This record gives sequence, C-alpha cells and structure tokens, in this order.
Amino acid sequence: MRLSRMLGEIEPQIVRQLFMKAKEYAGVIDLTLGDPDLPTPADVSRAGCEAILQGKTKYTANAGLPELREAIAEDIKRRLGLSYDPQSEIIVTVGAMGALYLATLCLFDPGDEMIILAPHWPNYTNMVKMCRATPVFVNCYGAENIAALRENVLAAVTPRTKALILNSPSNPTGQVLPAEALAGLAEIAITRDLTVYSDEVYHSILFGGRAHESIAALPGMQARTILIDSLSKRFSMTGWRIGCAAAPGSLIAQMTQMQEHIVACAPMFCQIAAAEALRHGRSAEKEINGAFESRCTVMAEGINQIEGLRCRMPEGAFYLFVDIRALGIPSIDFAFRLLDAERVALVPGVAFGPYGEGYVRIACTVPEDALRAGLDRIARFVGTLSAR
Repeated sequence: MRLSRMLGEIEPQIVRQLFMKAKEYAGVIDLTLGDPDLPTPADVSRAGCEAILQGKTKYTANAGLPELREAIAEDIKRRLGLSYDPQSEIIVTVGAMGALYLATLCLFDPGDEMIILAPHWPNYTNMVKMCRATPVFVNCYGAENIAALRENVLAAVTPRTKALILNSPSNPTGQVLPAEALAGLAEIAITRDLTVYSDEVYHSILFGGRAHESIAALPGMQARTILIDSLSKRFSMTGWRIGCAAAPGSLIAQMTQMQEHIVACAPMFCQIAAAEALRHGRSAEKEINGAFESRCTVMAEGINQIEGLRCRMPEGAFYLFVDIRALGIPSIDFAFRLLDAERVALVPGVAFGPYGEGYVRIACTVPEDALRAGLDRIARFVGTLSAR
C-alpha cells in the first residue's frame, strides 16, 4: 500500500498525546482538552432526545436543516447586526472543524499560502497542509505584537497569500484582538484582496464585561470574511458536533457540494437540538460564561503566586497561557514531568506553533476545587525545580 506523501507533513497532535498519556495514570487532574465539563443545557438535550424518539434520524439537506440555518442567521443578526441569507449564505457543518476544512478545500490550490495568527490552534496548520497549501505564522501574542500586528502581517503577505485566519478570543492564549487590530487586518485584506477566516467559536465566553467584535462587521469585510462558529463551547455541546459558516453564497455553494461528498450532513437530531439552543439558550449561555470567568480568575490568581510562573488573566475563552520561561525548561519537558510527578495534565506551548515555546496552556474545564488542587500540585512541582 502506497500512502500519500502529504501524510509525512502532518504534525502530531501534542494536545491529544498529553490527553492520552494522562489516561495511563490514576488520580489525574486533566487540564488538557478544551472540552467543558459543564452539562449541555437540559432543554437542549431534551430536544435532541425527543427528536430521536420521533424518528428524526435521517439525512438532511447537505447545507443543514432550514430551521437551523434560519436560527443561525437570526443569531448573527442579533449579535453583530449582519444579515445573511439562511438559504444561500449559511452552512451547518460537523463542528467548526468541518467548516474550516471545507472552506480551505474550496479556496486553496497547491502552493497557496495562509497567514495564521499565532500562537494558534494546531489544527489550522494541518488543515492547510492537507489542502497542499503552506502555513505562514505571525506572532500576535502580547501587547508589543498586537501593536505591530498590521506591519507584521503586511510583511508576511506574498503573491501566493490567499487568506489569513484569526481566532478571537484565542485558543490557546485567551487574548481578544482589539478594535484597532481588527481594523488594521481589514485594511490589509481589502488592499491585498485576501479572504479572512474569523474563527469565533469562543465569542460568547468573554470576561470583564467585554462585548464581542467581529472583523466581518467592519466596512467592506462581510463580502470577504468566512465567519466560523460552533455550539461546542458556547452551550457545552462538544460531542454534538454542530458548527457553521456564514460567507458569500458563491463559497457556501461550493462548501455544500464538498460536504455532500465527505460527510453528507450533520446529524438531524443534533441540528434540532442546536436550533433549540440558539433560540432559547441565552440564560444557559450566560451561566456558562460566568462559570468560566470565575474559574479563570481563581487559576490566574493562583498561578501568579507561584514563583517562576506568571500569566495574564485571559480576556475570553477558558484557557490560561502560563509563562514558564523563568524556569529554563522546555515546555514539553515541563508538561510530561509534571504529569509524571504530580498527576496534572496540561499542554506544552510548543503544541501551538513556533511562538508557543516557553508557555504551557491550562484549560479551566474542571470544577474549582479540582483547579485549586491542581494549583497545589503545580506549586509543589515547580518548587522541586527551583530547589535544584
């Protein structure tokens, strides 16, 4: 059997490696995956169960149920003031990953380049490579990089650049791109004729009273932005695998055709539950946001009391990006040694691309008592490093 040469370019998922390694130990506090422990809202689960019992377990249109696409359009209009035709400009996908992959498959030719704002979710890199294109990374973490973001992105643009992808709030950093940064990126996209992927799956998880801002809402940008969303984090529905994209109809039509050949459609009963979440789940959404803000506050305050570690309070999402550079140890060594010594699993920053080294990511996806126990274990482990 002769396998594709492309497979040799796909990078292993270190996040999953740590997750699976943690399964070999007893009593692990697992802070690896962005998989909220909070339950899916009861009304949403009930809608899905009732749909199954009513026999709503068949294929749907490749682009998704009309009622779900209408609910997505209504939600975007309410949040961002943008109008999308639910019949031609919205597709329901198997998670946000499905939307990202379909869009990339439809846009990129071999040799094209995608600018990725980093540190970044590692799947971006592999999706680009799977489509025979080339990822190009621009560091946007920290105030100094935000200030220089427009110039750094502009310097990375070449005749082969077709698109750039941003994720705000960010996985892994919890950083939110400010309005001036979005405006600078929009200017580049317009003047250099680039498509922008705006991965907004964490848009509902914002701290300190922040309001979500989308680059798609800036003048001239709706027509060149692929708005990516998901119910996974927003309603604690990771396993339901419902995502979506809103974009110009010419692209959505091609993505729909490609989806027909790859997965056909998202499961019908999951789509029905998703429509219930979007139309009636606002109070649950606020509760989920509040829970993560409380957890991140506890964890950030605790980390900053450990000598040798420091981190910013995230502005959104539910991750802490912890600076371990003062310890003088590679992030992957820190992660595996911490797991072995103290049974705490987190993710080395190197998993998030070339600008992640020197950091580790903590997902605040366990209850606060487990987070506090994890802090004690991390402090004990760091103390052993300092003692040497």
